[in-house]
Amino acid sequence: MHLYVMRHGPAEDRAPSGRDADRRLTPEGRERVQRISNELHRVRGGAPLSRVLASPLARARETAEIAAPICGAPEVELRDELALDSGLPLALVAALGRGGADALLIGHQPNVEHLVRTLVDAPGRGAPGLVLSSFCTALIVALEPEPAPHPQGRWRVRQILDPRTLG
Repeated sequence: MHLYVMRHGPAEDRAPSGRDADRRLTPEGRERVQRISNELHRVRGGAPLSRVLASPLARARETAEIAAPICGAPEVELRDELALDSGLPLALVAALGRGGADALLIGHQPNVEHLVRTLVDAPGRGAPGLVLSSFCTALIVALEPEPAPHPQGRWRVRQILDPRTLG
């Protein structure tokens, strides 16, 4: 099972409504999301994702609507647990882990970075190899469960897909 945690794509600074929740992706943001989604599909060897779950905020929803068809997911699931003002979706991650199917979670900063750090940072051992100096927009962190004898619910970073490094 692999869990992919993604920050939404680049969005407009201000929505016409003035509400943060209504901020939409910029044209450049849509292009960046398409490029990183194609890269995710490539590194997965074309295997489809079972689930794409996103915050209901416009920029995350739009990111998911671009990524899902590229990655072969059947639909986008909007989840309040991934919204900006929600806590960490640890129960959702645990349920996905028990289900065993690969999934992509799309949310917001600082929640996505905090989620990744929490999942990989076992007490007292730090998170070796995890360098997230800037969880930029459209960045994807690929996680996989730690094998036994590590505590259940701990993950390790398998790969970081950084849109700034794509052509």
